Amino acid sequence: MTDLVREFVEKGTEVDAQDGKGRTALMVALAFGQEAAARALLEAGAGVNAGTGRRPLHMAMERGMVQMVRELVGKGAELTDEEQKVELVGSARAMTLHEGEVPTLIEMGTDVNAGKGQRALHLTAKNGLREAVRRLLEAGAELGHADDDDALPAWLACSGGSVETVRLMKEMGADFGGAVQCAEAGGECFSAEILQLVKE
Repeated sequence: MTDLVREFVEKGTEVDAQDGKGRTALMVALAFGQEAAARALLEAGAGVNAGTGRRPLHMAMERGMVQMVRELVGKGAELTDEEQKVELVGSARAMTLHEGEVPTLIEMGTDVNAGKGQRALHLTAKNGLREAVRRLLEAGAELGHADDDDALPAWLACSGGSVETVRLMKEMGADFGGAVQCAEAGGECFSAEILQLVKE
């Protein structure tokens, strides 16, 4: 596909031309995870904020293309206001393999407390992503915000099983009272190590 992109560019095709849905070639390449084609388009001068609707950066985040996200941000890529409010939570859903997106999104100024229920801190804590949790907390993520099931991020960290993530959240002032009560009542099955840690 990279050769095809270069061939089109060499023939004078407008690199930021839009289809009937307002999508540019860069947006389509990113939507299908074609990183090499996207990079060829960027080299040909594709606009990182061209097109209508979702931006190229949004699509790269959805696909978990961490390096491409960084390159787009470096070239001035932006999210729309609506995307900015939800993107950190949306990308955190696929964060198990792509923890590196969290620092990039924070550096962009994305709202770390976006979302009325489950937020990025809930998701990263549950997945045991210690470094992502640390960066979110340092950026102002709220430890006391409960999700739709009334669970705090620290409680989800306990159920996720990462001792180091739980230890970090405890050091940063997390409240584990509800998690301990639930575990002792038989409602949650935490490891003995985690239970002992949060009771200390």
